[in-house]
Amino acid sequence: MTVFKNVPLKRLTLGLIAACGALALPASTVGQSVEESNSTNAFLESDMVFAAAEDLNVSQKTTDDLFAAGSTIEVSGAEADHLFLAGGDLRVSNAQVNDLIAAGGDIQMDAATVADDVIIAGGEVVARETFEIGGTAVVAGGEVRFEAPVGQDLRIGANEIFVNSVVSGTARLSGDTITFGPRARIEGDLIYRGSNLVVDPAAVIEGERTQLQSSDAYEVEDAAKGVGQFFLFFSISMIISYFVIVALLVLIVPRVMHATSQMLGGKPLQALGIGVLFAFIVPVLGVLLFWTGVGIPLAIFLFVASLALTPIAVAVTAHFIGMAARKALTRKAGDAESTFEQIMWPLGGVVVLLALALIPIVGLVVMLLAMLFGLGAFGRQVLGMLSNPPQAAPTAPAMA
Repeated sequence: MTVFKNVPLKRLTLGLIAACGALALPASTVGQSVEESNSTNAFLESDMVFAAAEDLNVSQKTTDDLFAAGSTIEVSGAEADHLFLAGGDLRVSNAQVNDLIAAGGDIQMDAATVADDVIIAGGEVVARETFEIGGTAVVAGGEVRFEAPVGQDLRIGANEIFVNSVVSGTARLSGDTITFGPRARIEGDLIYRGSNLVVDPAAVIEGERTQLQSSDAYEVEDAAKGVGQFFLFFSISMIISYFVIVALLVLIVPRVMHATSQMLGGKPLQALGIGVLFAFIVPVLGVLLFWTGVGIPLAIFLFVASLALTPIAVAVTAHFIGMAARKALTRKAGDAESTFEQIMWPLGGVVVLLALALIPIVGLVVMLLAMLFGLGAFGRQVLGMLSNPPQAAPTAPAMA
């Protein structure tokens, strides 16, 4: 299996952060952001392409990666190296890409040529026979109907699975009901987990059939106890980390913290949108990569990075609250001049957030919003730094 075999770790990490900035990036040398409330149809050629709208028609052509996010996404005529889709209803009717990663509710893969791998997560997933996959296909969903030919392995996890295609490698399926149609042909082995397997008489399985036994379930009490201990430890760690992280961020990257506060004050909804997109894409990719086996190191990296970014995101929001309180209480419009003010006012913001977090239900909502707002603002600034590194000042010519 060759999932992400051609994607360097640094490049994929940048891509994930870039996808979260798709709602806010201006035109630049790395791509184009499209943010509209109506249908969007943009044609460009660039290194990286970003598109975001409520109703999105993706027809861009690029030699690099393409990121699209929206409520309804229609892909028609797109060409890219790696295509990332996130939304409610997704439909791919015509595309030529090397890899495709999609997450949504209702996903229709009608026609495309994917040279390498496909990773899909959705509620209902349909892949037609005109959707050609050269590498490995990994699919997770509630109901999956798969008719697309696969050049290597096929992995599906769903409640109901219907396979009616040619799979050149091994098929690994896990579901309540697994059905093979008359045009199904598995040239490798069939490894499945499920109690209800239906194979059409015309279907062909050339390799061995292996049924995996369901793993023993944990006792409810043991599971609840373990989850409770984890969240208790996690909560204590987060509370301590907020104080430390705010101080470190203010001292190490004061310009970034100032820029995040400006964004949260001037464009809060934009920051929230970026944060929501990031929080949605990263967990889905992490779970799917972990499930593929070969993507476990990258999945662990995403999980660790997410844990590290969570307190940073809340600290960013706490910094904004503290500096906004300073402006309101002291009537000082300028930036804090002393190190004491730069640290103590944001720490006051931490105290406010933690106090609100103690309120049942309301506290959970407040901390979630604080994380999303801070994540969006911080991610936008980091992406800007990666996309536009500081230029060295020109050297004056030597005098004769």
